[in-house]
Order: sequence, then C-alpha cells, then structure tokens
Amino acid sequence: MLDYDALRCFNEVLRYGGFEKGAQALNLTQSAVSQKIKRLEQSVGGPVLVRTKPLKATPLGKVLLGHIQKVSVLEEALNIQSGLESSASPLNVAVNNDVLATWFSQVIAHFSDTRANPIHIVNADQTQTRDILQQGNVMACISQTGTPVTGGQSVRLGTMKYQLFASPRFISRHLNKGITPDSVMNTPGLLYDEFDVTLLTDYQRECLDIAPSFTTCHWYPSSHGFVKMALDGVVWALLPTLQVKNEVAYGELVPLFPDKALGVPLFWHWLTLDSGALDDLTKAVKKVAKAELY
Repeated sequence: MLDYDALRCFNEVLRYGGFEKGAQALNLTQSAVSQKIKRLEQSVGGPVLVRTKPLKATPLGKVLLGHIQKVSVLEEALNIQSGLESSASPLNVAVNNDVLATWFSQVIAHFSDTRANPIHIVNADQTQTRDILQQGNVMACISQTGTPVTGGQSVRLGTMKYQLFASPRFISRHLNKGITPDSVMNTPGLLYDEFDVTLLTDYQRECLDIAPSFTTCHWYPSSHGFVKMALDGVVWALLPTLQVKNEVAYGELVPLFPDKALGVPLFWHWLTLDSGALDDLTKAVKKVAKAELY
C-alpha cells in the first residue's frame, strides 16, 4: 500500500524545487522529508527523484505525481460532500506563454471569487501541454490539439490570432525600401525558444507563402521582453494581436502585413474528476476565453 504521507512530501519537494523549501512548506525538517522519500523509494522499488539541480522526477516518479495529484482533488471533493473542511488543494495547470501574457490572469481572478484553491502553473508551449497532462503532471491544460487525453475531456475555446509587428523606428531603419516577405525575413527577427520555431514557420508558410527561414532571429525567452524588443526597434516579432492592441492603437507597433494573420486554435483539457474546484476553473476558462478569443 502506498504511503500517502511520503507521496505528499515527494510532491512538495518537486513543487518547490528542493528539499529545504519543500520541508518548509510541509512544516517539517529537511531530514524528515528526506527519510520519508527514501522510504517511498524502498516501497515502490525504485528511485522517484533525479537528485540534480533542479530536482526532477524519474519516470516512476512522474506516475506517482499524477496519482497523488488526482488523489488530492478527489479528497477535496469527498470533504465537501461529507461536510468536512476542505483543504483547498492546489490545481496544477499547464499553460503557454502567450495565454499567460494575455488573458489567463482574468481566469484566476474569476476563479478566486469563489474558490480558495491556489493555481499552480506549469509553463510550456501549447504543442507540449497536452503531453504534460497525459503524463499526469497536471490536472488541466490549454493546448492547440483538440483530442482529449485518456480519462479527460476537452472543449474548443477559440482562436488566438498572430501577426508580424515592428516599430516605426525598425521599419525606417531596415525596411525603408519596401515591406515584402523576403525583405522582412532578411532583417532581425525574434523567437521565444526552440518551440517558437513551429509558430513562425507556420506563419511563413500559411500567411506569406514562403519557405521557412529564421536564421536572422534572436532568441529571447521572456513574454514581456519579447514585446519590449519589438518596441525598442531591435526586431520584428510574431505576436498575439491581443497582447499588443494598445501599442498598435498608439502607433508604437505596426502590423507589417495587416491582412495576414495566423489563427491558432486553443482547447481546454481537463481530467474527468469529481472536483467542484476543477469544474469552477473550467467555467472560468470558458467565460474569459469567450470574451477574449476569436
């Protein structure tokens, strides 16, 4: 039989990135937490942690993480149904950068009006979030893939639109002879990280009808910094239209191809659990997405 006390220690150590902070969150000594996790490893017959910086779960550990997270939600639901005090367990959700930078804070605000559960965000590209849910590391996610995971449900939220933007300063400096797909792609651009390549190449193929090219791009993994680099006239950037509507209204950024926008469908996925908190989070996501997405 699993030692659920040890499982919770394991969960908190990974959540906070180390034994010391995990122990503080549990109000235990670091030594006590370490001993509990060692006993857990003995009981399940293998290591659950890769003891590096930062700590990582082994494949076995990932399975156990998914299990304890589901158990926490089910315990909360049982407490509510039985009239016992709810512990307001955290809800772990995988969300991509662009959604975090635009409308997901509104989701948390709506959810927090009725629920005390903390929302713990796992930040990942929209092409990766569904896999994180399938692995059991989160209870819900926003993905560009619509097919539900095993034991889960999904609903289409709408479409995020992306356009290429640059500042008037950048246009004057680099594109004063004309704005064409080829001329733009020969000037400095911007990528968030390796996963952002897919988004840019999709835009190049579908909207500009050109072969993918990103050799002139800087890499800058910061949502705020991404916009700032464009505003400072350093680069052009493929950005959600939602994120820069004020900058466009004030003339600080200009869409390089105003009639060319890439639409990325977004889906909300969640595990089918008897959880009022997860149900309320789903309602908040749907409500905000309906107002913000196309």
